Parts: sequence; structure tokens; C-alpha cells
Amino acid sequence: MSLARLEEHRRVWNRKRALARIYGVWFNRLLAELRADSRVLEVGAGPGFLSDYARRHRADLRLWSCDLIAAPWNDFTANGESLPIRTASLDGVLAFDVIHHLADPAAFFGECRRVLVSRGRVVVVEPWVTPFSFPIYKWIHREGCHCDLDPWRPFAGVAGKTPFEGDAGVFKGMIRRTSDAHWRRLGFEPPLLTPLSGFAYLLSLGFIDHTLLPDRLTTLLIAVDRRLESLARCLGMRAMAVWIRSGDDSSE
Repeated sequence: MSLARLEEHRRVWNRKRALARIYGVWFNRLLAELRADSRVLEVGAGPGFLSDYARRHRADLRLWSCDLIAAPWNDFTANGESLPIRTASLDGVLAFDVIHHLADPAAFFGECRRVLVSRGRVVVVEPWVTPFSFPIYKWIHREGCHCDLDPWRPFAGVAGKTPFEGDAGVFKGMIRRTSDAHWRRLGFEPPLLTPLSGFAYLLSLGFIDHTLLPDRLTTLLIAVDRRLESLARCLGMRAMAVWIRSGDDSSE
């Protein structure tokens, strides 16, 4: 990952108007999980799309954004596994496509637990492996997709891992193979999961210059995604998860 790559993503975002509309659906789902006037940190903000959207559509939030890469549109530079934030000072932590890049997810959740107030929330959207999305993530997407890896040590043995290196299998492995008791030891209630459709995003081809989705069909495909959300456990490409910080310190 580099500032140049983030700037390239911003260039494509500005040129492909459909991307902002497609991501806006997912951003709305994230932001709807936050109470009014919440103090919120976005971790792994990257090109700044979510924080920019939130400031325009949820002006009530007190929002800060950070990323490993210094960028003028984010508020500060920080590693999500070691946040320069006061203990119990936030109501929410947001992350979009971040967890499947982390070398130490437990450290991330430990930091979230530390900086959140009691009943504060971690809200994320991540790649979701389904029978439909698996071949896309496995053979077409630039990242890996290994469903048998240890989701808590996903890059063990990988020398020189870069921040942008990720694996689409991490998040589903974490959700499927982590017990409720383990989440409680980490200081959170078990996650609430919502699989999300992604046909509109798939046809947009993401952050490359080409697209299979004309602007005039974007509204139609977004509507199709909404209609198919009941099938997202089999056909989805992403999922949202919400963790609520436990109201006691028994996990310490």
C-alpha cells in the first residue's frame, strides 16, 4: 500500500460514478448501527470514502479517520493494532475491508475493547466467502482466499507482509470458527452478522478503469441486490458484522 495507490483509487472513484452509489448502500448499513452523537473512529480509512460519506450524511457523528498511510484527507496516521486513543473514549469503531488485512486481529479487537465505552460498537464490512463468491475471490481477485487458514494468525510464516496483502477467507473463518466464549473473553458479545449482496459491485469491476455496469443501470442493479439479500448467505460477496463491547470487565 502507498499514497500513490490510494490516490489512484480516488481517481477511479471520481471517474466511475456508480462506485459511490454502490458503496453508499453499504456505508448506510454501517452508519445505521451508530447512535446519534456518537464519537467514532474509522480505522484503515485508506482513500477516505467512508469518512467523507459519513460527514455528509451523518453530521451528528463526531468522527475521526486514520490509516497506516499518511494521507491529507484522513485525520491522523495509526495502526489499528495500536491506537493512540484514550481508554473508554469512543462509542464506535468502523472498519471497511480491514480485518482481512490484519496480521494480528486479536490485537485489533483488544484495542477496540480498550478505546470503547461499555456497550460501544465495532462495525465492519468484509469480504464474505459463499458458493458464488469463492471462485471470484480465489481465482479472479488480486488477494488470496484460503478457507483453511487460522483466522487469528492468518499470515503466520509470511515474510515481509505488506499492509495491503489480505485474504478473503479470514473473516468468514473468524465468524464461523470463533466460539461465543472466545468473543466474551475478548470483551465482546458474539457478533451480529448480515450477509450483503454485491452483484452491482461485481459488474462495476471495482477500482479499475473498465466497467460492465453502465451508469443508467446502476439503480436497477442496486435494487436487484436488495431483492436478493435474503439469498446473500449463498450468493453474497460481503457481510457486515457488529460487536458490542461487554458491559463488565470479567474478560480481563
